[in-house]
Amino acid sequence: MRKYLFVYRTSLRRFIEYRGELVIDAVGKVLIPISVQYLLWRAITSSAADGKIAGYDFPSLFQYSVFSILIFNLINTDFVEREIARSIREGDLNKFLSKPVDFALYYFMVFVADCTPVMSAGVIVYALSALFGAVAASFVNFIFGALMIVAAMIVAFHLAFLIALLAFWMDEIWTLTTMKNLTLWFLTGQLIPLDMFPNSAQRILKFLPFGYLSFFPAKIFTGSLAVGEILFGFVVVCSWAMLLYLSARLFWNYALHKYGAFGG
Repeated sequence: MRKYLFVYRTSLRRFIEYRGELVIDAVGKVLIPISVQYLLWRAITSSAADGKIAGYDFPSLFQYSVFSILIFNLINTDFVEREIARSIREGDLNKFLSKPVDFALYYFMVFVADCTPVMSAGVIVYALSALFGAVAASFVNFIFGALMIVAAMIVAFHLAFLIALLAFWMDEIWTLTTMKNLTLWFLTGQLIPLDMFPNSAQRILKFLPFGYLSFFPAKIFTGSLAVGEILFGFVVVCSWAMLLYLSARLFWNYALHKYGAFGG
């Protein structure tokens, strides 16, 4: 395990070395989306007769938006997805096959390192929100939320890993990555909270992994879910994490038979 911790440390140093890039990412991926959501939900709730939409008032909608945007950035696998596909396409995979290094675990640690700055920002935001009374501080909710984020990151990584493995057969996976991101943007609750969907859609989404990548942990942190609902969510997301892990392993073993020394 020590070698993978080394991968995490070196990757983290590389990511935080370019501070200008961190600032641009923070503005483009966090501050601008939060500002847009602020203006959007302010306008919508102001036009409602009772100042509410689907049971949400403006403070609760904005609170949800802040947490869901931060959490969504924690499951952003674009960088690691591109790196996995590049390694396969350009033949860099050779060095992993000739050494006692797990290819998937190596890139999972790179993924975690990539998410660490956003994770740190999220902890600060939660602490400040609790300090100023924007959310009801709860140690139980924080622990449940943190565990759900870990499970969400595992699910998101293996979804990305499965798509990236298609580089064994395809020259470019950018189109598939874009399609995946658009799907996640809608079905994880980034566009609108999933409990604004029709009841029939909500019943289906309860058993799919997408809502547990952003909507569900955001609702945990804002104290909007009962313990029973949280435990049900854990069963579903852990089941998907195991299923995707096994699928990725099987697909990886199959894909290696298609691999040549000069690339996929």
